[in-house]
Amino acid sequence: MTQNEMAVLTSYLTDVQGSISPEGHSLRNTRPIMCNTDYEGNPGEEHLRHLSQPESVPHIDGMPQMEPYWAAGYSFSRGHFVVNVPYDLYQPMIFQGEEMSIGIRGWTIGYDYYAPERSV
Repeated sequence: MTQNEMAVLTSYLTDVQGSISPEGHSLRNTRPIMCNTDYEGNPGEEHLRHLSQPESVPHIDGMPQMEPYWAAGYSFSRGHFVVNVPYDLYQPMIFQGEEMSIGIRGWTIGYDYYAPERSV
C-alpha cells in the first residue's frame, strides 16, 4: 500500500477490553501512533520506553501513516529488515532497549515506520 520496499508496519496493540464485539468484530475505528518516549523504572535503573498517543480517528485514511518509532510487539516488513537490522547481541537486556536500538539502526539505513490504518 505504501509502495515502499523499506516500509515497516509497526505499532503497539490496543487493549482488547471493549474492542471486540461478541461476534468477534472490531469495535474500534481508531489508530494508535507511537510518538512519545519517556524514562521508566527505579532511580539508577531507568530505561527508555516508547508510548503511544491516545487513539483517535485517523485524519489520514485509506493508508498507513508514518510514525517515528519501531515497536517490537507488532512489526511486519520485508524479510530483509531482520537481516539488515538484527537484534543487538551485545545488548544486556533483550526486552528493555531493543526498540530504541532496532528503530534507530533501521531508520539510519533507510527504513520507514508506519502505523496501521486501524487499531490492531
